[in-house]
Amino acid sequence: MKRLDRYLMATVLGGALLALAIIIALLLVFEYMEEFDDIGRGNYTALGALTYVLLKLPHRLYQGYPMAALIGSLMGLGALAANSELPAMRAAGMSVARIARAVVAAGLLLGLGALAIGEWLAPPAERMAQELRSIAIHDRVTVRDRGFWARDGDLFIEVRRAVSQEQLAGLRIFQLGEDGRPLRILTAESAHHADGAWVLTEPVMTEFGDDGVRVERLPRWSWSGTLEPRLLEAVVVDPDTLPIRDLLGYIGYLRRNGLETEHYRLALWSKVATPLATVAMLLLTVPLVFGGVRSSGAGQRIFLGVLIGFAFILLNRLLIRVGLVYGLPPALSALLPTLLVLSGGIYGIVRLRR
Repeated sequence: MKRLDRYLMATVLGGALLALAIIIALLLVFEYMEEFDDIGRGNYTALGALTYVLLKLPHRLYQGYPMAALIGSLMGLGALAANSELPAMRAAGMSVARIARAVVAAGLLLGLGALAIGEWLAPPAERMAQELRSIAIHDRVTVRDRGFWARDGDLFIEVRRAVSQEQLAGLRIFQLGEDGRPLRILTAESAHHADGAWVLTEPVMTEFGDDGVRVERLPRWSWSGTLEPRLLEAVVVDPDTLPIRDLLGYIGYLRRNGLETEHYRLALWSKVATPLATVAMLLLTVPLVFGGVRSSGAGQRIFLGVLIGFAFILLNRLLIRVGLVYGLPPALSALLPTLLVLSGGIYGIVRLRR
C-alpha cells in the first residue's frame, strides 16, 4: 500500500507542478504585454520590463497556487480514473479515505511550497521589481507614489511620498497635547533616518501658545520613537506582499499606538489561508474524480478546475471587501472560502464511503 500511496502523491504533485508551469507561462505573457506602454519611458527597456515581470511572478504564482493545485490534481487523478487505475486500487482494498490521505499528504507538501514562496521568495522579489521599475522610469526609487498617515506616540505624521524605507518626502507632523489640542505643527520637504531617529531637513515649526502663534524655521529637527524603517515597509508596500513576520511586527506597532489593524490582520490571515486552501482544493478533487469527472475528458476536467478556481477567487475577494466594509473578523473573511471548500471535500468523501 505504501507504494500506491507514493504513486498517488507523485501523480498529484506532478499534475500540480505541470499546472503551475502552465500558469507561469501564461502570467509571463500577459504581464509582459501590460508593460508594452511603458517600454521606452526613461531607461525602461524591453529587457528591463522582462526582468520586472519575472521578479513579480513569485507573488502572482503564490496567489494562484490553490487553483493550480486543483487543476493539476483533477488532471492527475482524472487520468488515473480514466485508465481504470483508481478502480483497480479500490478493488485491491484501498479505501477512499486512504486515497484522500495520500492526496492530502501531497497537498501538505504543496502547501509548504506555497508558504516558502510567500514568505521568502515573493517579498524580496516584489521589492526588487518595484525598485527596478521606478529607477528605470523615474530615475529614483519610489516605493509608493501616494502618501500615508502614521502615528508615533503623540505625533501624527502625514507623508506625501515614501522615497524609500529610510527617506520620506513632503511631511507634516502634528503634535497634540493631553487635551487633544495642537501644540505644534512641523512641515518639511524631506526626512531621513539616521542613528535611530528621523531627521527633518529645514523644517518650519508653527507653535500654538497662550500668547499666540509663533512660526520659526529650524536647521533640523529630529524625533525617535516606535516608527522604525522596518515597520515603514508595511506602510509603503502592499500588505499582501509582506511576509507574516513583518505583518505581525506592524500589527503590534499599530496596536501600541491605538490605530486600526483590520487591513493588516486581513492580509495576515490571507497569508495563512493560502497554504490551507491548497490542501482543501486537493481534498475536493477526490469526490469530484470519483463522481462525474471520472468519465470526463481532459478538457472538461481543466474547465471544471478553472471554474471552481475562479469561483473560489471571486468569493475570497468578495468576502474581503464585505469584511472591510461591515467590520467582520479578519480571520472569518480570509478563511471562510477555504473552510467551505474543505467542508465540501469532506462531505463528498463521507458520501463516497457510504
